[in-house]
Amino acid sequence: MKKIPNISAIILLMMFPSLIFSQISHTINSGNFYYSPSVLSINVGDTVSWINDGGFHNVNFDVNTITGLSFNNPEDFISSPTSSAEMYTHIFTIAGNYEYDCSVGSHAVNGMTGTIIVNANTTYLSGNKNISLKYLIGTYSLLGNMPEGMFSQFIINRYSDGSVEKRVVIK
Repeated sequence: MKKIPNISAIILLMMFPSLIFSQISHTINSGNFYYSPSVLSINVGDTVSWINDGGFHNVNFDVNTITGLSFNNPEDFISSPTSSAEMYTHIFTIAGNYEYDCSVGSHAVNGMTGTIIVNANTTYLSGNKNISLKYLIGTYSLLGNMPEGMFSQFIINRYSDGSVEKRVVIK
């Protein structure tokens, strides 16, 4: 007897693909004069969350607290200082290098600085066409795990450019 995928799950996934797949989330820990990691490389569309390990901190992507000059980041933002565990979350939609610090007291001077490198999707121009260098990152089942063997199932292919392909495999 052939195994048939759950139709309601397939319809739900097609209506709300973000329930299973979203861009990658990264966490940066913040504490007594540190961000860890202090340098992070991500892709456009990825989410970064700063977690407060203790103290009163913020993330400042606007004006360098040490020099008083603009960081000249692709976009500027600053969070409110807080002592809560969840400091701030940001989705990076513009590629480039971002410098930031904690603008509370003398935290930046004491080393509480960081860098985030946001990589763009790779494309090349060929004549009048954009050619995307897209490659398969992974294949997943409805449950979000890697499928075991090839049998009748609903699979999702995730590509390096952030695109997702949904397929039904019937064997």
